[in-house]
Amino acid sequence: MTNMSMQSRMNLEVVVPVAAGIAGAGLGAAATALLAAPVLGMVGFSSIGPVAGTLAAGIQAGIGSVTAGSSFAVAQSIAMGGMAVPPVAIVLGGIAIGVAIYFGTRALMRYLRRRRERGVQL
Repeated sequence: MTNMSMQSRMNLEVVVPVAAGIAGAGLGAAATALLAAPVLGMVGFSSIGPVAGTLAAGIQAGIGSVTAGSSFAVAQSIAMGGMAVPPVAIVLGGIAIGVAIYFGTRALMRYLRRRRERGVQL
């Protein structure tokens, strides 16, 4: 890899993070759809309602009367199995993971380039 042109190295510093970000977005969207119900269960949403003494129960106590269509109502509906994860949540989950992976990969590529420029072996 030492005989790669400077332009090729710069292209890699762009292409690799973008590709990783795109792949991460797809994985993030899939993870959002698959993990929404289990994660809601971990914070206290169950198939019969909020579990006493959990974060979900505390939020419900603070809200008082839960409005239909609110975030809390949607979360409870997903946990009860009456509603699929909304497409917007899947898209936002994908975007969040994709952006995080893009910037993480970009930082890693820059770090590796700086090490290579200083002559530090991996």
